[in-house]
Amino acid sequence: MLTLLLIVHYFVCILLILLILLQSGKGSAAGIFGASGADNIFASPTAFNAVNKLTAGLAVALFCTSILLTISYNHRTTSSVMDKVNIPAASAPVNK
Repeated sequence: MLTLLLIVHYFVCILLILLILLQSGKGSAAGIFGASGADNIFASPTAFNAVNKLTAGLAVALFCTSILLTISYNHRTTSSVMDKVNIPAASAPVNK
């Protein structure tokens, strides 16, 4: 179960990266120089298209698989890192 969840998590990560890289930017390069104000007046608002919906769905899936992986790994290990630390016994002070 854990291996399947990890494979799904990796697959969602790769797809999310590819979808984000495929999306076009909201502004233009002329916006750096302050010329984007006139472009925004005449531009029609962009709809929430299928690529954006798929990206949002994959982001939610990434959050869910991350939380499930964290919960499953925490239940899998019952020991603490501090259980493996060797602390030397305190010696009594020497009086001279």
